[in-house]
Amino acid sequence: MVRPRPLRPGDTIGICAPSMAHAARYPRRRERAVAHLEELGYRVRCGRNWLRDTGHTAGTAAERAADLHELYADDRVRAVMTSIGGYNANQLLDLLDYDLIRAHPKPLVGYSDTTALLVAIWQRTGTAVVLGPQLLPQWGEAGGSLEYTRRFFQRVLGSPEPLGPVPFPAEQVTEFLPWDEADDRPRTVLDAVPARALRAGRATGFLIGGNLETLLSLAGTPYWPELDGAILLLESTGTDPGRLTAQFTQLRHTGALDRIAGLALGRFTDPEFDRSDTLAELIAGETAGFAGPVVGGLPFGHTDPMLSLPFGARAELTSGPVCGLTVLDGAVSA
Repeated sequence: MVRPRPLRPGDTIGICAPSMAHAARYPRRRERAVAHLEELGYRVRCGRNWLRDTGHTAGTAAERAADLHELYADDRVRAVMTSIGGYNANQLLDLLDYDLIRAHPKPLVGYSDTTALLVAIWQRTGTAVVLGPQLLPQWGEAGGSLEYTRRFFQRVLGSPEPLGPVPFPAEQVTEFLPWDEADDRPRTVLDAVPARALRAGRATGFLIGGNLETLLSLAGTPYWPELDGAILLLESTGTDPGRLTAQFTQLRHTGALDRIAGLALGRFTDPEFDRSDTLAELIAGETAGFAGPVVGGLPFGHTDPMLSLPFGARAELTSGPVCGLTVLDGAVSA
């Protein structure tokens, strides 16, 4: 794992749009998010194509890849953050200059469809990538980012010290307010769904993963990750049992469950699904024969507030009467 220098106030965060064109379509949300990062003391440099709108993407694949290359090559930029996810970040994987990225190590931060970039860059370069907040959804909140999200982003990217035992948030936000229409107030805060043991056990391994649908899009390609000994992080926006069963069956067919040490599931967008017998039965069936721990309801991915979790960091996952995640390595250098 190549650890870059810490991200400090006064440093520059580069912003790119590797998939959807929402940064172009929601100017109030966009401007508020950039202003919030600047209020926190960061400088912001945006890719030259990030406001392109070509329908389902923010520019051509070549334009989106060029923005990533420029931000990596600019040594004033200390971290790169994606604006939002989408469906087509995997178009960039064959276009990326992995030697350039390796020569200018800096954390890439995002989730959802950005999973494709995180996995490919981690696999090809070993440089730090972080499953964490994106510009529009988290930093564009009315009133600023949620405190838990902000605290762990700054801790993971700003300090070489490992997180250690991670405290899970007591609050959860699921309300959606249409952007640039009704998102002019903080969203309603609920009590959080607690983490849940879906298969008991304890394991230590390295963190990797992200959005389930996006990860599965890499199956059978050169970008499918090495998973031997991993704590696999998986989250999904969907709660349809048939679709999820198909996806977990595909995951099992890849042989992933024969290689990983533990499985950590992020919160679903519907808290009732996280509590449901349907989820427990689905996971029990699709992980039958897997000996490692499985924990549900962890705060990463499509959930607010959210953790920032560095790929490659060793972590211990505990599943039982008390569920826990202890991160044993830092993401940045001393």
